[in-house]
Amino acid sequence: MTVNKKKEYYERLTLPYIDKEGNEKIFIDQYLQGSGCELESKFWSINSSSRMAFDLYSWIVNEPSIMDFQFEKKLPGVICSNRGVAGRPNMDVYFETNTHRIFIESKYTESATMAYKKGEKPNLSKAYWDINDYGGLSIKERFYGKSDIAKEFSDFCTNIQEEIDKFPKNKWKWFDAKQETCHLFGIIFYLLGATKNEERGYYCDPNNRHLDKNVCLYNVIWKFNGEEFDVDYDNSLPGIFEKKAKDLVNTCIESSINTCIESSIQFDFKILEVQKLRKETNFHGLDFTKAKAYGLNRLLENQMKQYENNQRGGLENTSSL
Repeated sequence: MTVNKKKEYYERLTLPYIDKEGNEKIFIDQYLQGSGCELESKFWSINSSSRMAFDLYSWIVNEPSIMDFQFEKKLPGVICSNRGVAGRPNMDVYFETNTHRIFIESKYTESATMAYKKGEKPNLSKAYWDINDYGGLSIKERFYGKSDIAKEFSDFCTNIQEEIDKFPKNKWKWFDAKQETCHLFGIIFYLLGATKNEERGYYCDPNNRHLDKNVCLYNVIWKFNGEEFDVDYDNSLPGIFEKKAKDLVNTCIESSINTCIESSIQFDFKILEVQKLRKETNFHGLDFTKAKAYGLNRLLENQMKQYENNQRGGLENTSSL
């Protein structure tokens, strides 16, 4: 990235906006509190998913219908031992409307297979599915005291691992089932109010639940030439994951509701292409076709053209992006 281009992005990252509570905020603070160290090097590359996500979504913060917006939103993580949570998943993008909470995982040049060891397929963490003690903790303790949800999640992981093992490693390489499982866990326990205090330790606080709005998880992928998205999708790994994820989270929500208001809350999971999202005129009330890039007097569509020339196979050093 040239000095001028880096300066432009830095100025946009530090350009203040006012949230719905009247507080002044800047995006750079959100990236600095995230676990991915995005601003150390990744963000400044044309190949970066975090930079592309910043361009694609940052304008949303100023839309009147948006109640909350955040990059690198931290979610609850599984409790792996008596030392506590091993790591907390970060969602690339999170925003709220009056009716929905939207979580977005954004993918550009990286693919799931880049993270796999040679000749191996991903294995879902044992902490998620082992019904026996793990790290000195029972499955109930690892799941914030929710043994019923722990069993549901364990069954989900077993089923997904079976599906992972069925498919060749080079199939749907853009879909990271391991990462999405981690996100699902975080979303479920965010909705259920997972927290910690000195007296009770880790538990789900009914006074801190987020079951007042419908919930969506979107895996938004930049589609490169030759990648399979629609070929027998229902029977593909991402298609099967999508269906089972919806069933899992809706079951967890239903098992936790106790008011008429909460009884209508639903969870949805979708895989979208960036190229199609850019043409959306009513994505939760948002019109991407008329949007201007945050901090610039430039149409979003023109700002996004810089990402169109890359092809994943010819990129260098993308494994760390």
